[in-house]
Amino acid sequence: MMGVERDSVYYIPEFVSENAKAWIRAEALFEGVNETKFRYPEIEPVTAGELQFLRYRKDLALEAFEVKHSIPTMGGTLYFYKKKLKDEFLGKNATEIIELRKNGVEITREVYEPLISFMGDCLGESLLDNSRVFQSKVLITECTFLDDGEEAMSKKKGHSHLKDIVNALNELGDEIKCEKIILSHFSMKYSERHIRDAIDKAIPEKFKEKVIAFI
Repeated sequence: MMGVERDSVYYIPEFVSENAKAWIRAEALFEGVNETKFRYPEIEPVTAGELQFLRYRKDLALEAFEVKHSIPTMGGTLYFYKKKLKDEFLGKNATEIIELRKNGVEITREVYEPLISFMGDCLGESLLDNSRVFQSKVLITECTFLDDGEEAMSKKKGHSHLKDIVNALNELGDEIKCEKIILSHFSMKYSERHIRDAIDKAIPEKFKEKVIAFI
């Protein structure tokens, strides 16, 4: 809300939240912050598979999910939450709706619309393991490696190869509802030109307008 100052809230995997707090405190003291003035930031631990409403936005909910990487890692999907009139009550007038409510009839259903999914660092197979991310309006996923012959390296490092993205697109096809798929986390050894050329060459024609390189 405009003009309202609130502390930032950091949503951190539960299994690292306490260590994260210890690191934050140690870093602050190392930088010279007086211990009597030190204050932890607002941290909300999250657990994979659990919907958690944002502290300041009760119409937004976060669901974390596990991905495969060289260390335990999670991605997340942000949902827009709302209630909609149940189909059987569509077409009823205001008077009828009010009467149903008076009689204790539950006339609405909960709806969670996936807005954006973020994969984080992960093996490419995590895309199919968590294929529901392709229902989000926007999907952000890593694409560290691009070239032929680098597939084994991508698996060894726990990262995704462009071929993994292409494979997921081909396998899921029309099930993909994303308006945009943003590829990121490219290896620094690639030039911008090389990244764009590799993506243009590899991405199936029907998905080219959806796929964007974040460089």
